[in-house]
Order: sequence, then structure tokens, then C-alpha cells
Amino acid sequence: MDSKRSHKYCTLKQLCSILCILFLTSCTWVKDEYDDCRVGFWLNLHYTYNILDVEAAPEYVKEVSVYVYDSIGNYVSRIDVPQTELADNQYKVRIKGLPEGDYQFVVWSGIANNQYAVSGDKSTMDEYSLSLAGSSAMVAAPLPDLFYGYLETVHYDDTYATHDVWMMKDVNQLVCLFVPLSEDTALSADDYNMMLVSANGTMDVMNMPVSDVPITYLPYERTAVTIDDAEYGKLNGIGFSLSTLRLMEDLDCRLVFQKADTGETLFNISLPEYIGMIGAFYTNLGRPLTMQEYLDRQDFYHIVFFLSEDFSTLIRLEVNSWRLRVNNHIKL
Repeated sequence: MDSKRSHKYCTLKQLCSILCILFLTSCTWVKDEYDDCRVGFWLNLHYTYNILDVEAAPEYVKEVSVYVYDSIGNYVSRIDVPQTELADNQYKVRIKGLPEGDYQFVVWSGIANNQYAVSGDKSTMDEYSLSLAGSSAMVAAPLPDLFYGYLETVHYDDTYATHDVWMMKDVNQLVCLFVPLSEDTALSADDYNMMLVSANGTMDVMNMPVSDVPITYLPYERTAVTIDDAEYGKLNGIGFSLSTLRLMEDLDCRLVFQKADTGETLFNISLPEYIGMIGAFYTNLGRPLTMQEYLDRQDFYHIVFFLSEDFSTLIRLEVNSWRLRVNNHIKL
């Protein structure tokens, strides 16, 4: 090979090597610029505040709306991110175009559903609220998932930064079974009504209930059931399925069970008080959950009330996989 051809070959080889290096290192040639080139201000969304304490954001968090407020709570902007973009960015949201300064970020997932309504979304933080849509104080349908997250005041500028935002689920699904301890009792679900009553239908910007108006949650499904219990044998009962917004330890929430024909109340109990007892059986970082932590982490409850034949006395209570025997039985 003569010197000119050899020089040309080496030049082409060197050029290819340079192009390969540029391809591997250039931010414009890679998909995940925040990983490879570390630019921009990012909110990293997590949903580990669940009963299993595992990362579940990719499975449950869909589109999100990010509300940006300044350090004293004035509205700055709203950023809506579709699920496809969230997935492409591995559940990180990039914040762009803000003047350098200190900001707060409120993140909701699920508010695009028409069963929820937002008020004051372009006002101060104090004026913001999220509520069930419509003027009715009754809900008789499954509620779509709703998640909330908040990042307190942080500084925003042009340097690379990633901030974790921990999401909480605000919707609970309940399946309640009422089972009298009598093998001969045949029940019809239409003969009884069940409801959940609580003033938890409106949340403020910090995800706390702020309305005094009680919401009545009615079952969207009811059915007769038969269970085969190890202690009591085969028993007939009735089951109801319903949804509710966030359950609070210190907010009254009544589970009411009635006869349909007369409206007679067979019992009326505080739901958080009864199901919150289970929280002590779960731990996080080696300590038992508080009642409120349990109510926030658990989003599904399968509750079985084993009752006397006339429904007047609670004999045994089951919540999910836990069985609680009631000492001295409770007169309802």
C-alpha cells in the first residue's frame, strides 16, 4: 500500500473513531439526557407509601399534574404530564423555564378524571382544593385512583438537580361482609343497606380534609355470600363493595348498616377505630405502624363482621388476613 492510500485509510479510521466517541457521549444522541448528561431540574416520583413498602409508581401512577408555587404559596404554573412521557422518563418530571428562586411543588395523579373537581388551581395554595365532582353528597360508584405528593420549598436554578416526591394514595376500596352466626339464616342483599359517612370529600393543598359537609358513600355492588369458616362452618351472609376517599384517624367516619324496609339502624360504628387496630401488626423500619400510617398505606380492606343471629352483637372481626376476636363481645 502506497503512502497516500495508507494516509487516507488512517484518516478515515480516525474519523470513524471520533464519530463513535461523539455518538456515545453526545447528549443529543441519547434518550435519557438526565441520566447521561445530568442537566435540568427533575422531580423523581415514587409510590412506596403502601402496605408492602415497595416501589409501585410505574404500576399505579398514571398522568400527573404538577402545581408550582413560590416560597410563600403564590401560584406560578401548572404542568400536565401524560403517562407516556412519565414512562419514557422513568417517572421523572422535568421542570423548565422558571426564574431562579425558591419553589414548592404539589403533585396530583388522577385529577384529570371527571369524578374529581379542582378549585383555585390558579390561585394561592390557601385557596386550592380538590373535591368530588358535582353537588351531590352521595357517591355510589367506584372512585378512580387518586395520588398526592408534595415537595417543600427547594431552590431552582440551571444546575442539575433531582428531588424525590413521595406519593400517597387517597382512594380506598372496601368489601364488607356481614355474616350472622346461624347456618339456617338465608339473606338477601336487597333487604339491607350499608353506607359510609364522613366529611372527607374535599382536600386542601396539603391533602387534609377541609369540608364539614358529610359525604355518604353507597355500595356500587351488593351480593349474597356463603363462606366456609373453620370455626363456625358454612354460613350465609351479605356483601357490599364501595369506595371512599382518604380515611383519617381523627375524622369521624361511620359505617352504618340498616334494614332496607324500615330504615332501622342495626349498627353504626367508627370504621377507622375498628380497622386501625390492624396497623400495629405491620412494621416499617422495625417499628409498628401508627394508625394513620396504616390507614394511608393500606388501600384495600376485606372486612368480615361475624354477628349474632339478630345482628346486634359483634362476635368476631376479620380485616384482610387478620382475625380479631372481640373480648366479651361488643353490643352494637
